[in-house]
Amino acid sequence: RTQPHDLPGFEDGIALAELMAAIPTERREAFVLTQLLGLGYAEAATAIGCPVGTVRSRVARARLNLIALLTDTDPTTTASEPRPRVPAQAVRGTHEAHDRVLTATRA
Repeated sequence: RTQPHDLPGFEDGIALAELMAAIPTERREAFVLTQLLGLGYAEAATAIGCPVGTVRSRVARARLNLIALLTDTDPTTTASEPRPRVPAQAVRGTHEAHDRVLTATRA
């Protein structure tokens, strides 16, 4: 059985994995728990073992990192925090996946 054409595919999953891998581990963990798995900030804080405010901060910074990676801009990073580079193909694939998801949800 093949996957429908209007859904993100394998290449999109690879692009997403590369983007997520480019985010620092602590930020990625908080982002995945709250934004992808749907845990509340308090639940994520318990799972991670840190204060709720720390989870909120990490999620906000993860969002900034993702936006920067997708728009090729530089988020507010420090000198000790180098900005990871994501291959242009991964960014293009993510943009294409985003467009397909939007089209599918509007249909």
